[in-house]
Amino acid sequence: MTFAFRAALVVVCVTTVAACVAAPTSGAAASAESLKMYPQPAAGERRMVVALPARDDEADARVELMIGKTIVTDCNAQAFGGELTAGTVQGWGYTYYRLGRVTGPVSTMMACPGQASAERFVQVRGGELLRYNSRLPLVVYVPDGFDVRYRVWHASKEVKQAVAQ
Repeated sequence: MTFAFRAALVVVCVTTVAACVAAPTSGAAASAESLKMYPQPAAGERRMVVALPARDDEADARVELMIGKTIVTDCNAQAFGGELTAGTVQGWGYTYYRLGRVTGPVSTMMACPGQASAERFVQVRGGELLRYNSRLPLVVYVPDGFDVRYRVWHASKEVKQAVAQ
């Protein structure tokens, strides 16, 4: 390997590390460039994007999608029904998600004497745990009026042994 090639390789490595350090923070918007290959939202839906920051332990983390809508509720437990399907960006192989067939909200039927109604975020049943990947945006298409919230789950460092019986 020549000295010039090694020097060029070092520049590429340093530039790549700098780009990883400058990754968007949680909640930051993804760039238009990173979204250009994804389909445009259909009529009546919105494209929601999650840009995750780089982590050393991405293989040990998962992202929980919490898709829902803020509505006025009483004391009853409520939820929407819906089907979250995965699609693939043709020619790129990137995954995106689409919430379809939304129903509800459904509710328990308890009496709520003396309790005031309040606005609450009501989720679509069946939150998804997805692989953590800071290199690609997490793209979700939802019907108008719905929002996407998320939280990051981490694997425990403690590994236990199962008992044979």
